Amino acid sequence: MPFLEGKKIALGVTGSIAAYKAADIVSLLVKEGAEVQVLMTEEAERFITPLTLKTLSRRPIISGLWENSPSWKPGHIDIASWADLFLVAPATAHILACFAHGLAPETLSCVYLATRAPVVIAPAMNVNMFTHPATQTNIQTLWERGNIIIEPAEGMLACGDSGKGKLAPPAEIVDRVVDILRI
Repeated sequence: MPFLEGKKIALGVTGSIAAYKAADIVSLLVKEGAEVQVLMTEEAERFITPLTLKTLSRRPIISGLWENSPSWKPGHIDIASWADLFLVAPATAHILACFAHGLAPETLSCVYLATRAPVVIAPAMNVNMFTHPATQTNIQTLWERGNIIIEPAEGMLACGDSGKGKLAPPAEIVDRVVDILRI
């Protein structure tokens, strides 16, 4: 039996070049038996099409705050209540700042503020952005509030720089989700 059978995962995808790896994450989660509801920021849609993630998740993609919800509740409240786990991969410096400071300019951060499910965040960005004191303070704040942070990998980044900032491997992210939901 798949490890995530019957589990509901809301997956937030943000505007990082690593957004294309969300396809692998969705695929692996579905293979483990999870229901996956993808939420995309407008910026994420510049890197990977909603159709790709819709096909892999077998569910419509949510990207706008004012899209129709399948229930009477507002969409962000409905998803926040539905999810057994909220995963954000990749997470940009912008979304980390929104989460840390309680800003909710789009659907993803509204779901974050409304959910009571465990939150797993996998950052991906330029090494200088990741190591900047503001980003590190935001990550520390999120960690102190009980969010699970999956550290980015080191290596050659899309921008040509080298260092810590690559999205952790999709299989590693899914393994962490499995470990969290097994408990």
